[in-house]
Amino acid sequence: MTPYEYTDLAQSNFANSLSVFAVILSIVSGYLIATYLVGAKLSRSQAAILTTIFVLVMGVLTWSMAAYTYWAIYLAELGSAGPTGSNFFSPGDGVLVFVTLLNFFTTTMCLLFMWNVRRSSK
Repeated sequence: MTPYEYTDLAQSNFANSLSVFAVILSIVSGYLIATYLVGAKLSRSQAAILTTIFVLVMGVLTWSMAAYTYWAIYLAELGSAGPTGSNFFSPGDGVLVFVTLLNFFTTTMCLLFMWNVRRSSK
C-alpha cells in the first residue's frame, strides 16, 4: 500500500473513533437524564437492568473507541515514515490508556449519580 492509502485508512479510523465518542456522549446523556427524572421511582430490578445494560454498552463502546484509535495510530505510523520502532510505551499507547480511563471514569461517575439519586429518595 502507498503512504497515502495508509494515511487515508488512519483518517477513517480516527473518524470512526470520533463517531463512537459522539455515541458515548449520547448514551451518557440519556442515562443521566433518565436517572435524574425517574431514577428514584425505579424498582431495584429496573435500576439493575438499566445499569447493567448501560455498563455493557459503555464497555463495548470503550473497546470500540480504543480499537479504532489504536488502528488509526498504527496506520498513521505506517503512512508516515513507517513504525517508529519498538518503544516500550509509545505516544499511541498513552492515547489508548487515556481514552480507556476517561470512559471508565465517566461510567463510574454515572453509576455514582444513579446511586446518589436512589439513595436520596429514601
